[in-house]
Order: sequence, then C-alpha cells, then structure tokens
Amino acid sequence: QKKAASKFTIIREYIRVKKLLQNKTAEDIANLPELDDERYEMGQRMNEHLAVSIYHVEPTMLPLIIFQLVTTSLKHGLSPTSSPGFAGLGLLLCGPFGKPHEGREMA
Repeated sequence: QKKAASKFTIIREYIRVKKLLQNKTAEDIANLPELDDERYEMGQRMNEHLAVSIYHVEPTMLPLIIFQLVTTSLKHGLSPTSSPGFAGLGLLLCGPFGKPHEGREMA
C-alpha cells in the first residue's frame, strides 16, 4: 500500500532546506565545491532516478526527494545531479509554495 508524505513532513524538510540556503545567493551556490565522495554521488544519482518514478507512483514524496538532492549538494558539494535538484526546488517554490520570485532564483 502506498503512503503519502504528510504536509507536516514536507514543511519540516522545506524549513531545513531553507535554513541551509539562508543568506546564500545563486552565485554562492554556483561556487560550492565539487562533490568528491563516491557514496554521496551514487546516492544523488539514485535519488535523481527515483524522482522520475516517484512522481508517477506517489507524487507527494517528490518534494522530499528534491529536498534531499538539494541538501546533499549544499552540504557535500555540487555534482551533475545538483542541477535537477535545484530546478526541482524552483518548481516547488513557484508552484505549491507560492514563492515565484525565490523559485526563479533557484531554477
């Protein structure tokens, strides 16, 4: 049986990402170091593939995958999977979170 992500969980994770992004400009994010840990890189790739599938099966889980991609990028460095993560965050901010100005900055 499928289990939807609760609104509370989504908001909690959004707040965590928001704290990590606090006072960071798009330029600050672009200048983050490269991700150099194979384990995190593999996790990022798995999350990227999972995001595509989860959208069709349980869409409420998609924000959690996006938040995980962004969190790992901010904490451990940028990788090719960082772009879809930040674009996904921009999509969430422009849509469900109703913050189009912030969303455009992320995308």
